[in-house]
Amino acid sequence: MSDHLVYYDCNIVPHKINAALAGIRTFSYFFKMYGTGVLFVDRTETIRTPVRVKSLFPMPAFRPIKKTYGEICDERAKELLTRAEKMGVTIYVFWSGGIDSTCVLVSLFKNATPEQKKNIVVILSEESITEYPDFYRDHIHGKIRVEPGIMAPYFLFGGNHLIVNGESNDQLFGSDMCGKFINMYGESVIQATYNRDTFFSTWNALTGDGAITNFYIDMFEKLAAVAPIPLITNHDRLWWINFCLKWQLVHMFILSYAGPRNIKKITPEYFGTHYAPFFATEEFQLWSMNNLDKRIKGTWKSYKWIVKDFIYEYTKDAEYRDNKIKHASRYFLLLYQRPYTQITEDMGAEGFKRDHSLAAYHDPVNDFI
Repeated sequence: MSDHLVYYDCNIVPHKINAALAGIRTFSYFFKMYGTGVLFVDRTETIRTPVRVKSLFPMPAFRPIKKTYGEICDERAKELLTRAEKMGVTIYVFWSGGIDSTCVLVSLFKNATPEQKKNIVVILSEESITEYPDFYRDHIHGKIRVEPGIMAPYFLFGGNHLIVNGESNDQLFGSDMCGKFINMYGESVIQATYNRDTFFSTWNALTGDGAITNFYIDMFEKLAAVAPIPLITNHDRLWWINFCLKWQLVHMFILSYAGPRNIKKITPEYFGTHYAPFFATEEFQLWSMNNLDKRIKGTWKSYKWIVKDFIYEYTKDAEYRDNKIKHASRYFLLLYQRPYTQITEDMGAEGFKRDHSLAAYHDPVNDFI
């Protein structure tokens, strides 16, 4: 049995069955600050957590990159379309109606040949259509094959398909935490120079423990110190935390909803071949590290402005470009599924678990004791 996980449901960390594990109590506060939608895997290997998790996506070595965001989107779309052709499989794309998954569809639609477009299936829900009805009407309905999202993970994972979604784009651009900062301090806080007191006030309201809050700020300042680029603003700091710590969660999260009858087929080799989150490439990451000025202009509506500009070039929808704001939407595709709580690095039939205990994967030497 593998002694490392590649995914675990963060809701199980504070479970009473894990209370005696060294470092778990302090570690649990992270999820009070950031929510249980964040799997703490430090890609810089600066922070050692109480849970042994294998990092599948090490931080790429920094180097300059001159390609635009749009150029990288186009190249990624062509690569996936060609890969599906060579594999002889259908591309299934999860679409929530949000900015990230709409960018994925735009990239694929604008670069696909007529024959390649016939090989694309859009996975959606009623909420997807509600979130962006104009795109559904103009670019999906009657023009592309669709399937309902309600049972998609059950029949997709383990099957002979290429599965694509819009995960990881959030990590390229910032953090959900930006919204909390804006709600507390106004939009000017995002582009303001990093201020420790601002971070303390925000997070201490969530932890209720000043010592714990300072512990985490110290840890995040240690994380910032290893960044290959200057992190000047509050937004830069929030982005870097998200970029370093959450990348693996968003890649693995949907896999936890795979159907029990298919998990034996989901090996590391299958995972690397058949599952391709659109933005999870080295070039997108390097673009993010080289373009800190192209993620938000100072207002919440301007968040991901460069992505919305890319979408606008295809749709000519100025309303969406100017007024669409981020909100969580992927969960509508997964509402009725029962997820696995742990996935080991071996995956397969023995690697998908519904277990609340982390004892088998506890690291007694960690930075949270």
